[in-house]
Amino acid sequence: MKKTLVFIFPFILFIPSLLYLHQKVQIHIEAYHLSHNYFRYNELVDKRDYLRYNFSKEVSLAKVNQWAQLEDFSPVDKERVVALGPKSQGVRKEKKLVSLFNRFLRASTSTSSALAKNAR
Repeated sequence: MKKTLVFIFPFILFIPSLLYLHQKVQIHIEAYHLSHNYFRYNELVDKRDYLRYNFSKEVSLAKVNQWAQLEDFSPVDKERVVALGPKSQGVRKEKKLVSLFNRFLRASTSTSSALAKNAR
C-alpha cells in the first residue's frame, strides 16, 4: 500500500501543478497578443492621423468645389426617393402568407424572416 502511495502522491501533485502552469502560460500568451494588437492599433491610428493631416493640407474646399463642377457632381436631395424595384402583387401575397404563418403557427421572427426570404 505504501509503495503505491509513493507513486500516486507525486502524480497527484504533478497534474494540478502542470495545469496551473499551462494556465499561466496561456495568460502570458494572450497578454502578448493583446499588447501586440494595441501596438498595431496605435500605429494605424498614427498613420490615419498623418494621412488625414496631409489630405486636409493638400485638398482645399475650393479644389473640392472645382472637382464637383467638372464632374457634374450633385448631392442627393431630401426629396429624391430611390426605388429599389417594382412592387408586385406577388410580394403582397407572400407577405400575407407569412403573416398567416405567424398568426396560426406562432412562428418566431427568425422563421418568418426566413420564410420571407424564401418567398422572394
